[in-house]
Formats: sequence, C-alpha cells, structure tokens
Amino acid sequence: MDSIQENLLKIENQLEKMQSKSEQEHLFSVEANARFEENIVAFKQYFPEIYNKFVSYQPDEKFQLMVNDNGTANIIDYDTLVPMYSDTPVKQITEQVASSLANPELGNLNFSGVEFLENTTDFLHVHLMKAIGAKYNKAQRGLSANKSVDNKVPSTIIFGIGLGYHLMPLIEASTASYLSIFEPNNDYFYASLFCFDWVGYLKKVDDSGAYLYLGIGNSESEIYQQLYERAKDIGAFSISNSFFYQHYPSQAMERLTTEIRDNFHQFFMGWGFFDDALMSMAHTIGVMDKSPNVLKYKAALPQEIKDFPVFIVANGPSLDSDIERIKQEQGKAIIVSCNSATTALLSQDIVPDFHIALERTKATADFLSAHISEEHREKINLLVVNVMYPGTLDLFKWSGIALKGSEPGTILYQMAQYANKKPITPTIGYCNPLVGNTGLSFFTSIGFENIYLFGVDSGYIDEEHHHSKSSFYYNKSGKTIYEPLKMGAEFKVEGNFGCDVITEPFLYTGKQQMERLLDSFKHTKLNCFNCSDGVKIEGAIPLRSDDILFEKTTISKLKVLDHIKSDAFEQCMENIDLKAFLDFEVFEQICNTMVEILSEPMDNRSQALDCLISQLRYLNSFKAGGRHTHLYLLLEGEALYVNSVLISLLFNFGDSESVIPYFKPALDLWIDFLNKAPQYYRERWDLYSTYSFDYSDSESKVN
Repeated sequence: MDSIQENLLKIENQLEKMQSKSEQEHLFSVEANARFEENIVAFKQYFPEIYNKFVSYQPDEKFQLMVNDNGTANIIDYDTLVPMYSDTPVKQITEQVASSLANPELGNLNFSGVEFLENTTDFLHVHLMKAIGAKYNKAQRGLSANKSVDNKVPSTIIFGIGLGYHLMPLIEASTASYLSIFEPNNDYFYASLFCFDWVGYLKKVDDSGAYLYLGIGNSESEIYQQLYERAKDIGAFSISNSFFYQHYPSQAMERLTTEIRDNFHQFFMGWGFFDDALMSMAHTIGVMDKSPNVLKYKAALPQEIKDFPVFIVANGPSLDSDIERIKQEQGKAIIVSCNSATTALLSQDIVPDFHIALERTKATADFLSAHISEEHREKINLLVVNVMYPGTLDLFKWSGIALKGSEPGTILYQMAQYANKKPITPTIGYCNPLVGNTGLSFFTSIGFENIYLFGVDSGYIDEEHHHSKSSFYYNKSGKTIYEPLKMGAEFKVEGNFGCDVITEPFLYTGKQQMERLLDSFKHTKLNCFNCSDGVKIEGAIPLRSDDILFEKTTISKLKVLDHIKSDAFEQCMENIDLKAFLDFEVFEQICNTMVEILSEPMDNRSQALDCLISQLRYLNSFKAGGRHTHLYLLLEGEALYVNSVLISLLFNFGDSESVIPYFKPALDLWIDFLNKAPQYYRERWDLYSTYSFDYSDSESKVN
C-alpha cells in the first residue's frame, strides 16, 4: 500500500512539474514574441538589411529553442546536438565574461622596430615615424605591459551571438570605439531576437558613440574579408588593439580567430604615406602632361580577342622550369612581363609584348635604362599606373596607363574630367602590392578571359632560389648579386602543386590581392590558370605548363596587339589643368582642425582615445567622393601609420593614467607634423621622385 502511495506521489509531482513547465513555456512564448516584435522594429531603424532578412525568416528544421526549468532560454547547438547553455545560463555567462576579461585575448602590434627604420630616401614620413617610434620604445622601457581590458578600448570583436546573454555584460564592462559582432549561424541570431533585449543594447551602443558592425550568416572567409574591407574603408585604427571574445565553442570560430590573429599584420599594410601621396600628385600631373594612352572602362573587344591567351610572367623561381615552354608558345600568346622578369625573358631570347612596372620612384626608370637595351625597348610596350615616375614613359615607343585607386593624383584627374563634363575613367582593382597583381589587374580589366600565370610564386621553395636565375638578381654563374627585399617573418603555406612554399607578409598579401581580384570575376567567363610552382591562389586553376592546350584561332597575335592598343586605350583628356584642384587653403583648414581636436585636455586613456578617434573621423569625413577627397588621401596614409603607433603606445603599456606622460610627447610630434604639413604641400606638390638605385656596376656583376 505504501509503495502505491509513493508512486502516486511521484506521478503527482511529475504532473505538477509538467504543468509548471507548460506554464513557463507559455509565459516565455508570450514574452518572446513581444520581444521579437520590439527587436525587429529596432533593426528596421538601425540595420534595415537585417530587418528585411529576418522579419519573415524561417529557421532550419534543426532549430530548437527551449526553456530551462528556471524559465531561462536555451537552444540546441547544431554541432553538438546538446543545449548550448547550462540550466543557469546567466551564471554561466557571468563567469565566462569575467574569465575573458581577467585573461583577455588581445590583438595588437609591436612597433618597437619603427625607431630603427632606415631613411635612405630622406622621406618626411620616415623621419616622423622614427621619432614617434623612439617615444614608443621609451614607454616600453618605462612601463609594464598592459594586459587588461580598459573600460574603453579602440576595438572589440565578438565571435558568436548565440542567445545574446554575454552582450550586455561585455558592453557594461568595456565600451569600444569600434564594435564588430559576427554570428555565422542565421538561426542562432534569429533565436536571439526572441531572447535578448536588442532594443536596449542598440541604444546603449548608440549612446556610447561606438561604430557597430554586425555580420550575420557569413562564412569564415566572408567574415575575414568583411573585416579586412572595413579596415581598409574606415582605417586599420578601427581594429587596432582589439579585444577578441569567443562566445561558444566552434571549430569554424576557432579557425576564424586563428586566421585573423595570424594575419593581423595585413590590416596594417599598404597605406601609403605623405611623401608617397605628394609624389602621386606630381607624377600624375607629369604623366598626363605627356598625353598618354589611358585604359578605357570595359573596352568592347571582339570575343576572338578576349579568347586569345595571355601569359602573365613574374620573376618567381619557378619561372626557370617554365621559360622554355613560354619560348615555344610565345607566338600564340600575349607575353606580359612583370618588371625584373623581363631580364629573365630577354636572356632566353623572348621579347615580351608588354612590360609592367609598379614602383613609382625614379629607380624604375633607372632599372629599365640599365638592364633593358634601347633596341629591346623599341619592341616592347609599357603598361604602368598613373603614379609612375613620368620619365619612365619616355623610354618606350608606346605606353599605356591605368588609374590606380586610392591615390590623390587619380582623384585630381577624375575631378578634372568631371569639371570638363567628360566620362569618369574608373580605376583598376587590386593592382598592388606586387607587379604580378598589376599585370593581372590590367588584363582582366581589358576583358581577356584566358590568362596563364608563370613565376607568380609569391614565395619560394628554396631560400637560395628566390627569383628566376635568368634574371638580373643572379650573375651568369648563378650567384646572387642583388638580395631580395624581405618585409617580415617567413612562414610556410600550401603550394600550388602541393608542397609547402616559404613566403612572408608582403608576398602573401600579393597572393591574397590576386584572390580578391579573381573572386570579383567569379561570375564571368574568366579562366585563370596558375602554372607557377609557388603559393596556391584560390580562384586560379593549377596547371602544369606541359599540360597547356590552346584552342585553334584564326586571329594573329599582331592583330590582337593592335586591338589592345587601339581599342582598349584612349588618349588622355586634352587641355587638362590638374593644378586648379590642389586646394592648398582647404588642406590647411583640415590640418588646423585636426590640431584643435588633438589639443583637447587628456588625463587618461579614455580621453586620449576619444581625441585620436575624433580627429581620424573628422579626416574620414572628406573621403566619400566629395570635392576634397584628394586632400583626404594626401593625409590618410600618414594618419593611419602614425595613429596606429599612437594607439598602440596608449594601450600596450602602463595603466590609464601612468601612460599619458609617455603618450603626450609622441602625440606632440604628430601635432607638429600637422602644423607643418600645409607648407610641405605647397613646396613639394610638383617634385618628382629622386630616389634611385646604383646600377653603375651592374654590368660587371652580371658578367
């Protein structure tokens, strides 16, 4: 009898729990639906694209939002098929946030080497950076490393939203000037709309003055690319000294954080600087004075021209094994040689159809004069971008130029076109940092659809074999006579044909720029074949040179060359006066305003960061296609380099107050530069590059 009573009692308790659970679920459902309606309206205001995507969203069949016994929300994790949170998620996340803040993962750069930069070119930029680098090192010597998350930081990057439990505690602990939140799973974010107070959170972010970026439903590669593009668009200072927070375990998230951490340097490369920008203006004006042939936008080439093979030949070490095949096929393909590769081709009696150069200094013209004979230059066509040293164009019988993006000289030319009611010539994309990038950008822009890459290695398998041994880097006995420039620590990556390839940050950036360019053509008929035994390039088809097969064509190579020069290019606009757009007075006003912002009182990190971000945002306001975009570009690179070091000094060392006496002397150097920059501009806008390289004994070295 007792056992029956016990069983009845157990059943009664279970029924009560079920009833209580049912009531909790009903109450949660009512509250969750009301919260969703409020949240989705908020997104309509702040992020209309997210509103449009989720207002009528249908989740996957696996979607299972549930209620814990205590009434808190939970969700089944798609990877593990178990609840993402414990029975007490608030307690769990409170501990997770506290642990992350106590032992934060910080992304930052070490600028201790900046003080010791060589200044062989006597650039203003290098003088400034060396001086600020010395202040950085003084702070490093005088203060301990800062390993904490301040109540205000330059950047926070959050991986994973889940149900949003962590978002409010994080922003209450630390606000960021730039806040990035990524959630690759659409369903998780959809669930958060029912569970998290996005209305209150978005208002809190808005009130803090932060820039919020939400990446929802994107793959790992898309998230990385979006972060990279945003850093390029706003400025890498927007992610400098980032606090990384990963919300839930995920292999995809871990791969992404590893990729960002390993490639953090990429966000801080390729900005240009003040001397470079002045040179861009002077060289563009000088080039346009020569009435050059300018690349058209999407030239209407016949299909038989587009189908004709193009060989982009760079000077990587694998060129040596393919050069004989290039020689065999040179009558059937357009040969495009990238800078020093021309010396390798000429040594094997291959005269390229086009020589591509990218480096804007006088050294390019001196190299061509020293290493390529006038007889050969008479037979070769030159392709360069508009910022090239103008005298380079005089060395060739025919030359064509394209406009390079993010250059003040380019904006000058485009503004002159607009003022004269002429069509605006677009820029070519992803054309740097390597000459191979320039070659690929030119011929994809022209419209060719069968492109083969040779010697585009972006690295090397043997450190002693860093370029083609037929090129000017080696003498006839194969001994290195010119050491290659290395821009960072070497590392190994996957090769095009399987084996590992040694590369470094600068070369690796060239590979990634090619991948971005090819990705932009993924919905076209472009076929890019990578015949190089170097790094693997996503979007390019690996192909051994022995396996190349050409389709039969009735068109001659000579006719294709004529079409390129006559149909893909047009004469520069006549009677162009680029000097009318220099705007010296406006530039002075910009610099003066930045100085005023930086002269505000600052007694701690937060105040100092506010000043730095405010002057950068003010400068950035001139970027968006207005009358003075060229002035923004004139100062952009310098501002990004300098402020990345300043922000790093501010957050890498000491505490909020102790770092200020070390920070202010570095800031004063930047303020002094801004005070002098307008006069520099007036004095140097028309000066060509004088930087060269001593090729006087190159003949004896080669022999």
